Amino acid sequence: MDRREFIAAAGTAAAVASASQAFAQGMMGAETEESMHPPKYKALETEAAKCVTTGNDCLRHCLGMYKMKDTSMAACADTAFQLVAACDALAALAAVNSEHTGHLAKVVAMVCRDCQKECEKWPKVAECKTCGESCKACAAECDKVAA
Repeated sequence: MDRREFIAAAGTAAAVASASQAFAQGMMGAETEESMHPPKYKALETEAAKCVTTGNDCLRHCLGMYKMKDTSMAACADTAFQLVAACDALAALAAVNSEHTGHLAKVVAMVCRDCQKECEKWPKVAECKTCGESCKACAAECDKVAA
């Protein structure tokens, strides 16, 4: 390939790339106006993600207690760990409109209620109070879609 052919090929490639980018931006703009695939479980995804966050906060507190040689919150750590794992999986399925979201939501509601009961044993611990409230809200959203 000589210099002229190279320049012509590079110019053609740039034009194609520019047109492709313009087309993609046009498609993206149309998609934001009205999504072709809207989320079916947005509220559930949001509540499950909150449970992951508050559950991790609770776990951090429990681990801090362990470092102080205090194992009184071992059951709390256990339920919080299970909560984080279950809610993380549920949030992921809900985010992609999985057909299995409702099935998992039924189980996660139980995990949330177990964690909430454990959190209620520690009303003066801010992390537990917040986690328990999040568990209650997530369980309610789970109930709405549970199969």
